[in-house]
Amino acid sequence: MNKIKNEVISGWGGFPLINSKVFYPENLDEISKKITTSDASYIARGNGRAYGEAAINKELTISMLKFNKIIEFNHNTGELIAESGVLIADVIKNFTKKGWFPFSCAGTKFITLGGAIAADIHGKNHHHEGSFGNYINWLDLMDKDGEILRCSKEQNNEIFNWTIGGMGLTGIITKCSINLRKIESGWINKKSIVNSNLKQTLDSFDKNIFAKYSVAWLDCLSSGNKLGRSILTLGEHCKNDEVIGKTSFPNIRKNIFNLFFYFPSFILNNATVKLFNNLYFLINSKKSRNQIVDLDSYFFPLDSIHNWNKLYGREGFFQLQFIIPDKYSFNAISKILNIVQSESSGSFLAVLKKFGSGNGYLSFPAKGYTLALDFKATNQNIKAAKKLISVVIDYDGKFYLAKDSILQSSEFLQSQQSNLEKFKKIRSFKIASELSKRLNI
Repeated sequence: MNKIKNEVISGWGGFPLINSKVFYPENLDEISKKITTSDASYIARGNGRAYGEAAINKELTISMLKFNKIIEFNHNTGELIAESGVLIADVIKNFTKKGWFPFSCAGTKFITLGGAIAADIHGKNHHHEGSFGNYINWLDLMDKDGEILRCSKEQNNEIFNWTIGGMGLTGIITKCSINLRKIESGWINKKSIVNSNLKQTLDSFDKNIFAKYSVAWLDCLSSGNKLGRSILTLGEHCKNDEVIGKTSFPNIRKNIFNLFFYFPSFILNNATVKLFNNLYFLINSKKSRNQIVDLDSYFFPLDSIHNWNKLYGREGFFQLQFIIPDKYSFNAISKILNIVQSESSGSFLAVLKKFGSGNGYLSFPAKGYTLALDFKATNQNIKAAKKLISVVIDYDGKFYLAKDSILQSSEFLQSQQSNLEKFKKIRSFKIASELSKRLNI
């Protein structure tokens, strides 16, 4: 069987499409032999849920999906030891009904543990509990010489810290030990708060700072005194006595819809997105403000639509996600929303979260507000996004590389932390992605 295939691949956004040699190893010896006997640069790839080319290298992309074994679990402490190709979905499937759940979850559960570490994913609870990297005990990393390094806060700690959020550029994550959260049920006590404008939205985050989970859907096309109106959703894990009459741990929800085809690209435009936003706001404004919902509904609503990325058409889409420091958040986000309305075809999905202190190094999260905006991959929207990038830079913001596909190296350098030069000194440039090449990381 030929384990190297010439393929056209992309990230979740389907933009850009890249020709790559993709290697499908079955054991670590095969990886070690390949990277030490080839002059090609390379990057590891999980389930391809980074939006751009963070896990693609034209010369050699190494798929880690066959490294998907759960090795050991401690039912007393919640420590999980697993290979890096295990999906968060697998963790949830195997351990939620036993009373354990990940501490930090992104908007999809179909990402690998290796990808979660490389991007240092964050969830709706970052303001309280930080990102995925906070719950890693150790990780095994294959370096450019094919050697395995055990990395933790006590052992090889420098490379450990650079690997968390390092976008796979320090080496190939092969195995890890992480901690899971003890839960009493598979339900979330969900509370919704309707906010009429951006000031109310930001005030609502602050007033509800002690909620474990918080996230806001933002209507990016409402204007005037409705600019920045939102539905803020709070969440707490339900205790057993709160779900009397329900099964403590409901079955994992399966896909409700499956998109077998790409939507025509003209369907998503400023008018249709505005119509959708008005309907969404109206419907959710009238729903019960307090509900008990299952974990899947709260954490992974889009996962119910298989291949939802096809909504944007064959040309694909890109996402711009950035952080704005607290003190600039109102002014910066106001400017950003005005540009989205006047310059783009609209953002179909706009999600706002509040962050606490981050992990530093190359990890994305830092104290402030993070806004994620999805755009169809058109020249008009890329041009509009460039104006958004300038605003973020002007307000001392920075960008999430797991979502990026349009930043230029000069823009990244202006927004990135000052320790970027330190990172360049410790990494091997044989380990590279198309993203790292574009941004000169």
